[in-house]
Amino acid sequence: MIYSVQATLNRLTPGQAPKALNEGVTVVDTRTVEEQLAEGIIPGAYRVPRNAIEVFLDPTHRPLFSDEEAADLPPVPGDDEPVIVLCNLGLASSLSAASLQRIGITGATDVEGGFQAWKAAGLPVESFDEHGM
Repeated sequence: MIYSVQATLNRLTPGQAPKALNEGVTVVDTRTVEEQLAEGIIPGAYRVPRNAIEVFLDPTHRPLFSDEEAADLPPVPGDDEPVIVLCNLGLASSLSAASLQRIGITGATDVEGGFQAWKAAGLPVESFDEHGM
């Protein structure tokens, strides 16, 4: 199932992802808190649990959140605005991106190899402490 989903996405290589991040594209890290604590986080990425990504990014769900809660959420993207999702290995993030596309966020995609490929490529990673967490 994952491979058929991946075939429908315009997936990014780890080398393409930082350019998108620098251009202001929304990047969402769906790894667990334990993974983020152990391995670090991508500067500028929003941390959203995999089981909540659709709720957090779907504009029809924003009224569920108080203004204070909504301030910590990723911005609601336009229909074709790019959103890059990362998980640990680039598998669950493919499912997340496909799910976002199904709710109308057609610019959703992910990074081949996920966070591990990002890190292996020597791309920026910071610890929770550096990020003020």
